[in-house]
Amino acid sequence: MKKSPPSAQLDVADKEPTLQLFLPAATKREITLRAAESGETIRVIVLRALDAYGIHVPKDSLVDRRKSP
Repeated sequence: MKKSPPSAQLDVADKEPTLQLFLPAATKREITLRAAESGETIRVIVLRALDAYGIHVPKDSLVDRRKSP
């Protein structure tokens, strides 16, 4: 019988699908700089931008998961 990992150890990929895209180098650089300056992840910055554009993003997804308990 295969053991399941405790829920705290579940891979995030099991819960959220991934999205890969190609960006202009200048755009990627600007997002990376913004992340470094703000201390947020690139993921949070992109999700906030999508939310500002009017695309539905669950509010609990707009938080840096590294800082969550």
